[in-house]
Amino acid sequence: MSAKAYTIEDDYAPILKGEVEIPNAEEVDPLLFLTNLASGGHSLVPHWGWGNINGRKNWAQFFLTPAGMGGRFDGGGYAVVYRSGRYDQDAKKMIHQPIVVRFAICKHEKLDALGANHSRGWHPGSCKHCGLDMTVDSGD
Repeated sequence: MSAKAYTIEDDYAPILKGEVEIPNAEEVDPLLFLTNLASGGHSLVPHWGWGNINGRKNWAQFFLTPAGMGGRFDGGGYAVVYRSGRYDQDAKKMIHQPIVVRFAICKHEKLDALGANHSRGWHPGSCKHCGLDMTVDSGD
């Protein structure tokens, strides 16, 4: 079985340097992100970089989602871009709201590996697109 996991040096580097668009980016309500950060942010790995959104490099704080221990990641996370604001003509004031996106290097689809025994909590497998190890052992 493949033990593929993403690393900052190999897989995230072009994203963090803004060399490529942030892959599979989906806008997230900044308040929802803040709630997620407050409740589970301890499991995310912060990393500064350049987020390329719509062809424009923006200074960004990335929050990467780990895949177990040892500096391995699942290929996803959040990117938060500071935006100085925009002037709202109707309200006659500046609106300050960051850009927040959730992203994933790959939209994973799990293929079960041989020996999977779901009734016993053994769920070995990997992504059919990128080979990421998606094994889960919930045990007996």
